[in-house]
Amino acid sequence: MTNHLTRRAVGAAALLAVPLLGAPALLARPARAQASPLQFGVMPNVSPRVLLTQYQPFRAFLEQDLARPVEVVTAPGLAPFHERTVAGAYGLVVTAANLGRVAQKDAGLQPFAIYEPRIPGLLVTHRDRPVTDIGAIHGRQVAMTNPQSLVALKFVHWARAAGIRIGQDATAVHARNEDSLAQLLTGPDTPLAVMSRGEFNAIGPAVRETLVVWQQFAAVPAFLMLLGPGTPPEEARRITTCISRFPASPAARQFFELTGFRGIRAVTDADLAEVDDVVDETRTLLRGA
Repeated sequence: MTNHLTRRAVGAAALLAVPLLGAPALLARPARAQASPLQFGVMPNVSPRVLLTQYQPFRAFLEQDLARPVEVVTAPGLAPFHERTVAGAYGLVVTAANLGRVAQKDAGLQPFAIYEPRIPGLLVTHRDRPVTDIGAIHGRQVAMTNPQSLVALKFVHWARAAGIRIGQDATAVHARNEDSLAQLLTGPDTPLAVMSRGEFNAIGPAVRETLVVWQQFAAVPAFLMLLGPGTPPEEARRITTCISRFPASPAARQFFELTGFRGIRAVTDADLAEVDDVVDETRTLLRGA
């Protein structure tokens, strides 16, 4: 991974970040460090409980390598998380590729890395009510957690190409989290749910056994890592160098096992351009959230 430094970014007033709940000891500031904590903002693609477990090895590595306290923080949804991202609440951000691209264009955040592999977009049904054709949702509902997510937006494009216009031929219904998403499939009005592989895996085993993956409709770019707006060059160098060392560490092996990701590499212009077709839709949905 390149250690490419961030350029001058647009400054913004920071909003108060919300620490992940559930294990205060994991987020405690070490007494040895006097530097202000690095706010590591992580997109709430799964529940805070799951995020806390997944990101503990990453947080511990950053804290030791940077010799400063690190606080993993999130927000109660993609829209408020993005609002805090562009306001400069986080010094280091992990977010969906489309949200990261908007943050880059609108607020000067600097993307420098991307997770691997790509994220599968899944169409999931209840085992007792299998779907064999996308036409099954005509006049009915399709469930998803966040309309601003890249998987959801790419599904809307995919469905349109298959002759189903979401919002006209079928209604999108939004669930609060991955467990609620699965619950919607128990009723007759919602034959299909759109999920990332991470959302599907985060569902409890007992519930997950009642579900069937009908098909994978897409594989979208994975999460971007960005530096907060206005990050000083020396701090940017230290953070990006630290991240470049992370994939080869024992902590990374734990993190990848917990999340299903397998690597973190330098982001390219082609990666960013791949989500430009949903940037305007992302902005529109964020404004209406």
